[in-house]
Amino acid sequence: GDPGWFTRLLTIRDTTRPDGSPVISEAAIEALRRRGVDEELIQAEYYCSFAGGVHGSYFSEQLRLMEQDGRLTRVPWETALPVWTAWDLGIGDSTAIWFYKTIGREVRFIDFFQTSGEGLPFFVKMLRDRPYVYAFEHLAPHDIEVRELTTGKSRKETALKDYGLRFRAVPKLGKDEQIDAARRIFSRCYFDTGKCEVGMNALGNYHMEWEERRQAFNRTPYHDWSSDAADAF
Repeated sequence: GDPGWFTRLLTIRDTTRPDGSPVISEAAIEALRRRGVDEELIQAEYYCSFAGGVHGSYFSEQLRLMEQDGRLTRVPWETALPVWTAWDLGIGDSTAIWFYKTIGREVRFIDFFQTSGEGLPFFVKMLRDRPYVYAFEHLAPHDIEVRELTTGKSRKETALKDYGLRFRAVPKLGKDEQIDAARRIFSRCYFDTGKCEVGMNALGNYHMEWEERRQAFNRTPYHDWSSDAADAF
């Protein structure tokens, strides 16, 4: 919005020579596809897609289709519907929280929050400071039921007894199952591009680990800043 800057987005479809012919043709792009160039790289480099993520991204194709379908948009919060939250808990790592509501089969993500080094009281206040009316329970990973040595109580018990925050532990799944389940739900999702921008960037960057010796991707996700948001999703 700064009037001192000029910006323009031009894909290969907008960029032509003086005679009107394309600088890079669609046929050239099809040739790249036949050579095995990854679609997310093609979309980012030639069609200026911001949903492409990084090489080896688990969810880049799903985000690209969402962008194409207009499901990366503004998602208003409707006061008549309860807001659910899905958490990935961390102390050393970040705690990531998705805020969403369901309408029929649609899952509409209206907000995202992530920070590190904070305890449960901080997040209780953060939830209360937002205007949402929450569902009767919040979703958390299975380790919320692990009992702490100092108190003998789990974080799930502490949250309910001390703060009135009711958590439900979701089933423990392997990484492959988690990723597959996430991919299958994308076709039903909408994201608010303003409030969920950080979380969406994380999903686009969540990627496979690259093994230099084999010059190939492992099946193991690479653990970095994007992992907590992806796990919460």
